[in-house]
Amino acid sequence: MIMKRILAGGLLALAAGLAQAGELDFYLSNKSLQANYRTDTAAIGYGGGWLSFGGFHNDNGDNQLDIGLSVEGAPSSDQPFSFGLGIRGYFAFLDTPNENVQALALGGVGRFHIPAKMPMALAGRLYYAPDITSFGKADSLLDWGVDYEIEVMPSATGYVGYRKETIGLSGLPDHDLEDRFHVGVRLVF
Repeated sequence: MIMKRILAGGLLALAAGLAQAGELDFYLSNKSLQANYRTDTAAIGYGGGWLSFGGFHNDNGDNQLDIGLSVEGAPSSDQPFSFGLGIRGYFAFLDTPNENVQALALGGVGRFHIPAKMPMALAGRLYYAPDITSFGKADSLLDWGVDYEIEVMPSATGYVGYRKETIGLSGLPDHDLEDRFHVGVRLVF
């Protein structure tokens, strides 16, 4: 019941965010896909951060929804690095084993901006949920990835990367939800 309320609240916030500027991020691999929508937190009445909603599916029949809240620092003119910190809720529906798990993870992102005529960056992210913030059969969740990004125009970025997401399960072997390379597109509007 609580999960339904959280998802309903997330959908309402997403609907409010669609009326504002945001980002749509979509990636594919040969066995998985993910879509994320990100908007300024002004959509919920507080500016200065990012609110994100995402969905993931793989060919094993696993599905995952996530909702996140983060803040990120823009690089200064003489500093090529930017960083961000955030919190993310994961709601995973695993096919084999047939388990539903939830986790509340803390994490961050880092980006090294490569100065060039066509802007490029190396980006990395890491989110971790220990046992105390993992629910259902989950003991932990570790989600990390790296991307090489090229901004082909101010409102479109293409990227290639690698992502690994592992869910530690109580009494069962760890479950790799994602462990592969991908290509993606990020559109800003």
